[in-house]
Amino acid sequence: MKKYTILSFLLAGLAGCVGIEQYPTNSYSDATFWNYEDNCMAALYLGYNQYWSADRYFGNNLLSDDVYGSRHTTSSTETATGLATTNGGRFSDEWKECYQELRTIHTALDNQDRMNIRSEVKSRLIAELRLLRAFTYMRLTAWFGDVPFLTSNPTLPESKTIKRTSADYIKQFIHSELEEVSHILPKNTALTAAENGRVTCGTAVALNARAYLLDNDFENCARECAKLINSDEYGTYALADNYTDLFANGHYGPESIMTIEFAYEGGVENIKRSWATGPRIPQSIGAGAEVAFSPTQELVDCFRKTDGTVAGDTDYEDRDLRFYATIAYNGCTLQIPEAKSCKIIGSEGVGKGTYTCWTNPADETAAQKKDPALGDSYNGTNDRTLTGYYNIKNYVANTVGSGGGSYKPLMEIRYADVLLMYAESMFETGKMTADVWNATILPLRKRAGFSNDYCAYPGGDDLRQAIRDERRTELALEGRRCFDLRRWAALDNPSIKSTGAAVLTSRATGAPFLDDGSSIQCPASYNMKYWFPIPQSERDINHNLTQNPGW
Repeated sequence: MKKYTILSFLLAGLAGCVGIEQYPTNSYSDATFWNYEDNCMAALYLGYNQYWSADRYFGNNLLSDDVYGSRHTTSSTETATGLATTNGGRFSDEWKECYQELRTIHTALDNQDRMNIRSEVKSRLIAELRLLRAFTYMRLTAWFGDVPFLTSNPTLPESKTIKRTSADYIKQFIHSELEEVSHILPKNTALTAAENGRVTCGTAVALNARAYLLDNDFENCARECAKLINSDEYGTYALADNYTDLFANGHYGPESIMTIEFAYEGGVENIKRSWATGPRIPQSIGAGAEVAFSPTQELVDCFRKTDGTVAGDTDYEDRDLRFYATIAYNGCTLQIPEAKSCKIIGSEGVGKGTYTCWTNPADETAAQKKDPALGDSYNGTNDRTLTGYYNIKNYVANTVGSGGGSYKPLMEIRYADVLLMYAESMFETGKMTADVWNATILPLRKRAGFSNDYCAYPGGDDLRQAIRDERRTELALEGRRCFDLRRWAALDNPSIKSTGAAVLTSRATGAPFLDDGSSIQCPASYNMKYWFPIPQSERDINHNLTQNPGW
């Protein structure tokens, strides 16, 4: 689905809404606006445009122990280390983005009775908006707990006095909405190519499973996952054969359940909406962009040798195949984005073909004798890798334009996550068996290239950790780790939810070729608080908003 048609709608002013309290004065003034199907679809696509972003997909990694944030991501780094205040930008941005999206959705839903369009189009459109609203409330309750709950747009005076609603009440609403729309939305197999990227009944089921998982409600999570694993009632899903190809061109394949869409017309020469690759890939092909984060050595160590043993820090041979699709390491080979006109010398000439990424300063210095444009190695600044590693998941060279933006869709939910949620839920409810393992973890390990012995059902006391480690490597750098860390801590210590206590202590390690890693550490231990605070700027406007514990 090419959503560039929404750009003209953005200019109408609705996209300028940034909080609960702001009320649009120049949108939908035409009494006949909702009589036109294109206008109603434009409102829906604006909801798609706002519900989630690449900044959150990639940025949420900064709230975990999988990456080390640079000085260019101070707000998120301070959040992860517990140094942020209630004025922190990470908190206010999340709040504003969510309520902007709710404003957009409710503007459409409040006018649904005026939509004089085909009934089948209207029914699906309303269901999609309800799903996006449930997704947005899931974001809010996951980070903030109790929040102002709205099912229509408030007046300006109302927005300044509304109180927080119990998160439990909102979660009941989320589950109910997703259950209802799962019986309205089409299956993934019914989508036309032009509809790629729109949500389906399978999306609703997978989101409901995720909502239950966030609360460690494993019984209900398993039930929702089973709908997609054991039946085709809500669509047909399967693992892609090849993990690397999945992230290159599998975003509309049988593994994809929900995507973040970007837009182009005619290819990289005319990208309409993109995500920035520069801060998230090696700098020789990122064209000097300031790197946002660097994968930690402890994440890299999770990618085992294919016989199941733990690899040495700089042993990059014969590893879990997911490693090569996720991490750029010293000596790896990468495709050059030709549209960017990079100056490095590739296998097919300057700026063409492939090149070797050297993150070890000594190796890169030697290579610069032939190619002085190389610039990936750690150099003591925050502008390059701080750990000796870069992210390459979702980097596809031929989708990158001259300005560094990519139109490649990002998979927010995929079938592998459903298998992992199901495996964890079955274990935590005491129902894990070899058959469940063989239907969930085994195919993931097989695809990752592991030996038969390591793929076999292990049983034993370490099964919980095995499932958690599998989740970490399979979903690495897809923004899920921060949520897993929080709920696993809550599982071990339920009081954490009410105390706002820190959930983990850790440190970033890396660049093993420089020293023992001691030169590259977080400015403070990983010390995430369980809840985000209610942004102080919102409490200054609305004095009825109480604060979360620990702030």
